[in-house]
Amino acid sequence: QLFTCSQGTVNLQGQPDAREQQIVFRPGMSGHGVVEPHLLIELFTGEASQLELDEGVTEICGGQHVRVRPIGSCSEAITALHTFLVDYLGGEQMEGEYACNVFLSRGVAENNLGQWTMRVCDFMVDRLGWSFVVCNVCNLGDYGQRREQQLIFRYDGERREMPIAKSVSTSTLGGIDMPEYWTSQEVLNAEVSSKIVSCDMDETLALQQMLDGSFQRRLTRDRAFETTVKTEEEMPYRLEVVHAFRSEHTSLWFRYSNRLKRYDADQEPFEVKSQAAGIHINSRLGPGEAYLFHGTNPSSSQSILRTGFATLHAGKTTGTMFGAGIYLAECSSKADEYGRDDRATYPGLLAVLVCRCLVGQPFVTTEPGDYVEDARSTNKDCVVGDREAKVGTYREFIISDETQIYPEYTVIYRRQYDADQVPLPMRQKVTGTSGRFWQVRLQNGGWGNVPRAPSLLMSTAYKSGNMQVTVTIGDHTYAMDLDNLTQTNVSSGTTRKLRKPMVM
Repeated sequence: QLFTCSQGTVNLQGQPDAREQQIVFRPGMSGHGVVEPHLLIELFTGEASQLELDEGVTEICGGQHVRVRPIGSCSEAITALHTFLVDYLGGEQMEGEYACNVFLSRGVAENNLGQWTMRVCDFMVDRLGWSFVVCNVCNLGDYGQRREQQLIFRYDGERREMPIAKSVSTSTLGGIDMPEYWTSQEVLNAEVSSKIVSCDMDETLALQQMLDGSFQRRLTRDRAFETTVKTEEEMPYRLEVVHAFRSEHTSLWFRYSNRLKRYDADQEPFEVKSQAAGIHINSRLGPGEAYLFHGTNPSSSQSILRTGFATLHAGKTTGTMFGAGIYLAECSSKADEYGRDDRATYPGLLAVLVCRCLVGQPFVTTEPGDYVEDARSTNKDCVVGDREAKVGTYREFIISDETQIYPEYTVIYRRQYDADQVPLPMRQKVTGTSGRFWQVRLQNGGWGNVPRAPSLLMSTAYKSGNMQVTVTIGDHTYAMDLDNLTQTNVSSGTTRKLRKPMVM
């Protein structure tokens, strides 16, 4: 797995534009030699004429290009990126690169390379769900006026699509009642339309209580391997708040408040698990409201705080179980299944948005399907997919109208896997299964997970067609027959049944 990359321009044997690149690799997250998909994207601003040295001239340089080089299996991303480069950047596919004319330069220092770099990053991370690894730039020419930028992205596995941040108008804000707990004088005095502020100790404690009170050690197939920690636990005991921020956003609040006015407050309230703790924050809610969680990464969480959700593209990449919309959870442990480390703003940490939502009267279903129109036609405010009642996992809340969501808090957190470091009531046994481990039949008739390392080794062997694998678990060596699904203790000859992972 590529970890970091840097390059520099050096003078080598009279060549002033010779380049030196340093690349650092580390073992892949699989641990067994699987080549994880990486994409190298190079942006080159082109060869400028002498006019470029004139500070008053803006020039479209010749020879601009975008190059894309894959490592591993990247075919789906390559197809999507091709459409983006052709339709959005106006690129023309040539041999080994895309010719384009979007890069502008003025003088020796000004250009718009940074703007287009961010557009590419937004597409790869927010639209395709890839992880941004590293970016470096090389300045060429006598004055460093020719820019070459290289971006590297890595695919860490399928995840639910990130809702796209949406811009909002600030032109109509008259008559709005600001929440009494807002503290930014710039916002309150209408000098700026929004501000992200750090939570005080009372709010931070209340958010921790909300995470704790709604946390359930219940596995589902949506929980991915936590491969960067040394533990056999498939999920943490607790989510520990490291930082917390609150959004004071007048236009988003105005939009949300207007939607609340249309809700019939006399209806029977719908109970939500996040309301069980964190009274300091939950006491602010009105009829039909609840705080719901949305797992994400720190960078995206800050972006959504600033601009809100957009449902236009929800579900178009990975599909949705109950219809298109913003998926939110009443349990922090469910939202944590989609928490990601973006390895950027808060390395090693994850993020969850705590959103103030109009839940109102939901359309409740236990079966997968598209129920958005059913909810609208019966005057319901959202859809609740009740997999808790059906299969004992969780309830998910699907809101198709973004005006019913005010993304109010971002919580930056870490996963705590050490039971000794959490309060006694949170030292729960895990239930359910992620379906990602091989399992062996136990003496009591139940099934137990094969430990992480041998299970990953068995899955790698199975995918490559090798059906006979020898593994060591503790002090014992076992012969695993992946074709006939048996485990044999090499010393005693005892044989037990194996069960394949549901998610390979």
